[in-house]
Amino acid sequence: MTVDWESFTDKTIEVAEVRLLGLVDAPSVFALQKLMAHEVRQQAQVSASILICEHPPTLTVGTEGNLLDLPADPRELESRSLQVHRVGRDGGTYLHVPGQLAAYVVVSLDECVFGENEFRWRLQDAVIQTCKDSQVIAHRREGDSGAVWGRHGLVSEIGISMDRGVTGFGVYLNVSCPLEDLRQFGRGLKGDRISSLSAERVRPSIMPQVRSSLIQHLCEQVGYPEYHIHTGHPFLKRVQRAGGMPAE
Repeated sequence: MTVDWESFTDKTIEVAEVRLLGLVDAPSVFALQKLMAHEVRQQAQVSASILICEHPPTLTVGTEGNLLDLPADPRELESRSLQVHRVGRDGGTYLHVPGQLAAYVVVSLDECVFGENEFRWRLQDAVIQTCKDSQVIAHRREGDSGAVWGRHGLVSEIGISMDRGVTGFGVYLNVSCPLEDLRQFGRGLKGDRISSLSAERVRPSIMPQVRSSLIQHLCEQVGYPEYHIHTGHPFLKRVQRAGGMPAE
């Protein structure tokens, strides 16, 4: 009888954990992201984690954001009931709305064996491949690692954070969101053309298909071609029962 001693080790199985969270408020995802980053850093149960969701109308301001990213009249934000969150990712100000697919990618770059710049390029490549699956031609622009562009404008913004070698935040892909709203903040307010997969295709994009494609390409690009998909997370249920919003 041959004993497989390898099976008795406590090493982490190199499979990504993907969580489909649905429509969820941004602060709850930020708090869950911190929890997943801790688990990835400890390499106890999770090697890599990707949180997939959409957000209700919300503004996040990254480390490169400033007042020029927002309407001059602050009453504009009040009239829309838009909450503004300062976050630790790079990049400027992003408006998040339903119809925009958010992917928070939590991996250890030491485990992935590539650096921060390559990680950004790989996120861009995942978006470009996802666009291709939807018959949309997309590309990166030289010197701009924070976006992916279609023929008619920006379709995705990419902003990441780094904490002791573990990544956070990730990709925001405009699938079928109202573009007029997006054009009034961040890059849109500064004059960049904003687009979406539906606008590029000139016909509706099916969110579940885009979501499935993005998950596959993200996992492949960060070195975890095998992944398990789960719906929701117990942490979010506990937050809802408590009736409070976790801090960023």
